Amino acid sequence: MPDTPTNPSTEQRLPTSHLAIWAFVTSLLLCCPLTGLVSVFLGFLAHRRIVAADGRLGGRRLALAAIAIGTAGTVIWLFSWDAFGRWYLESIEDRIEVTTRAVVNDAVNGDLDAAGLSFDGAVVPTPEALAAFGTAVEARYGMLLSASVESPRMGGTTMVPRMETRLLFEFERGGPRYGAAAYSLRATMLGQDVLPRPRILWIEIFDPTDGELRLGEPALVGGEGESEDVSAAPEAGDDLETAPDATR
Repeated sequence: MPDTPTNPSTEQRLPTSHLAIWAFVTSLLLCCPLTGLVSVFLGFLAHRRIVAADGRLGGRRLALAAIAIGTAGTVIWLFSWDAFGRWYLESIEDRIEVTTRAVVNDAVNGDLDAAGLSFDGAVVPTPEALAAFGTAVEARYGMLLSASVESPRMGGTTMVPRMETRLLFEFERGGPRYGAAAYSLRATMLGQDVLPRPRILWIEIFDPTDGELRLGEPALVGGEGESEDVSAAPEAGDDLETAPDATR
């Protein structure tokens, strides 16, 4: 039986498309996230040229395999990247909750050095401000049992990212309280922890009855107007506007 363009023996003797070979090789490089898309593009291009050659060029199976493997690899990378992103944000939020609980309770217990370590080095409050904040929290609410992150929002720059978030506090007394805070997310050294260590830029506890308690730098909260920076926590009954402003 004479060979025809569709006969397997003819396919084996045809010159193989170099583009199909490169597409297949590229599809096997699953360690790189973009190679899947490249292999799909090259595979489609190679398959188009092979069809246009009208039986004079081989490599159709390689081109189809490159398209299939590249598509599967791209889907796997997308799901993996999404899962990593969720894990990354959840891990940062867990660290934020731990850092927030530590700074409030350190201030309440009078451990001012430990409380200062939870702040970004550029905006560490004075010992007097930390002591006044801790005394006010202890008088109003007692120890902080938990702090939950709500509606986090990334900001800052690529080199020094930051996160602003609403917080839900659970204290010993007075039930839940809402607040907000901002954290710098400075990257750690290579070879150490891959996650950044959140450091507080400012923290605030909302209290419409006795006045908000605020500690740290002034900042925008959730797109609202600029908040005042309270360097010393107001006494019970004081309004936030009457608290001393460290920026003046």
